[in-house]
Amino acid sequence: MSDQAPRESFNQFFDFLKQVDKDYLSEQRFVTEADDIAEGQHMLLHLVKAGIDVWVDNDASRPRFAPLQSGVLKWGGEGPDNPTFCAPLDNRHRYVIRGKMGKEVYISFTVYTGKEEGDWNDGVICAMNHTEFSTDADGNFEIFIERDPKAGELHTEAGKPCCVVARHYFEETTTALAIPELRCEIDIECLNDRGFPRPIKPQALSEKLRAAQVFITGQTLDRPMPGEAEPPSWFSMQPNVLPTPEKFVPSEGGGAGAIDNTYCAGLVLLQADEALIVTGRWPNCVYGNVCYWNRYQQNTDYRYRNGSLNRNQMRVNDDGSFTFVVAHNDPGISNWLDTEGHMMGNIYFRFLMTEGELVQPDCQVVKFDQLSHVLGAIDR
Repeated sequence: MSDQAPRESFNQFFDFLKQVDKDYLSEQRFVTEADDIAEGQHMLLHLVKAGIDVWVDNDASRPRFAPLQSGVLKWGGEGPDNPTFCAPLDNRHRYVIRGKMGKEVYISFTVYTGKEEGDWNDGVICAMNHTEFSTDADGNFEIFIERDPKAGELHTEAGKPCCVVARHYFEETTTALAIPELRCEIDIECLNDRGFPRPIKPQALSEKLRAAQVFITGQTLDRPMPGEAEPPSWFSMQPNVLPTPEKFVPSEGGGAGAIDNTYCAGLVLLQADEALIVTGRWPNCVYGNVCYWNRYQQNTDYRYRNGSLNRNQMRVNDDGSFTFVVAHNDPGISNWLDTEGHMMGNIYFRFLMTEGELVQPDCQVVKFDQLSHVLGAIDR
């Protein structure tokens, strides 16, 4: 390989990022305002950061769980209470995951597959949550990832690129990803044929940059253009209306969620002088949360502002229901989701391992200066 080959791969990656900037942050996707372009470029940098950490500075022969989000790393609809990690896998190898369940209310491991390295949107190969593996008296656990299906273990699939995603859900009075000292005790080890990933060679760098590019493409250019695809039935495209929650079903070309989740989400459009009042009930579940996203599926600030509310953060009404307000400014109540001034965004509910009835939330748009009057009239 010539000495120009590494430069070609490196420069091609940056040319690709320019293409994403041009084609994804485009008028065709209704990205026209300077603020929206800047916010989209910031999100793209987050994808670059995650792509490099997961696919470039990682190796299936000596994998590690790279963080997919943090208090400052946001993309793809990250959950504010659930630190999530990803490690690449290779079907030629066997692996063991070792960890410890601490204050988590839920832990799961999901093996995903894709059409090529860096893609994980082709569907779920297998999954396990904390009710399906054993822990000792201290919360320690061990899970094997085999080449073929075996009872009580995870597995890969021959001939397909794959990765494993670890999800840890917390339900504290402080949003989990806003707790600097929060740690998830988790590790992964390849049990056979372990190579040494460094020093990196030109071909390896080229392949890793390609995987990062595939990953970023899946989160940007491969997303349908407006109007091209029907959203799932649990997502309302009618502004300021929420559907009845539904359990997630992995599907071809879009099965990248957590299989134990129930979702309820919808588009929010609010003028500068408007607010949205949402009333509903938490289902019987292991975990419940609602948050506000910007148009790029990034949570608004949950470190210093009110971007997320879980069941331990939400003040409930006397009858057990909840009422919260989505608004651009502080309405003076604790149950507030801050839009940070975004006229357009999304409300997103997550419920884990639901049982029983799922209730459709009620939504009402009001003038901001009428909030106190309207909230006082709601039977709470």
